[in-house]
Amino acid sequence: MSQPDDDPLASFIDEARHLTSPLNIFVSDMIRDKALVEQLDHRPDELIAKYGFSQAEIDALRAHNMPQLYQLGLHPFLLVRFAGMMGILEYWKALGAPGRGDEG
Repeated sequence: MSQPDDDPLASFIDEARHLTSPLNIFVSDMIRDKALVEQLDHRPDELIAKYGFSQAEIDALRAHNMPQLYQLGLHPFLLVRFAGMMGILEYWKALGAPGRGDEG
């Protein structure tokens, strides 16, 4: 049986495909396995082999380059979680950055 050309899920599948990118998979794994943070810092070559990162992706992860990670396709929800794990949100809070809801 052939599928019709106007598959109602086709646009959803195209939009959701980025969720299976190496960046999104890695950060999802990192949320559950904190040992990956240490591996990112000290053994990035193992992560490149395991997740298939490009050099741009591993460089952005190691530099905690949030704009670059977003441009490379890291989902905004996962980007916030990554920032929190890297201590970036606490840094913004210490600076008194607006938008935290706890400015006092």
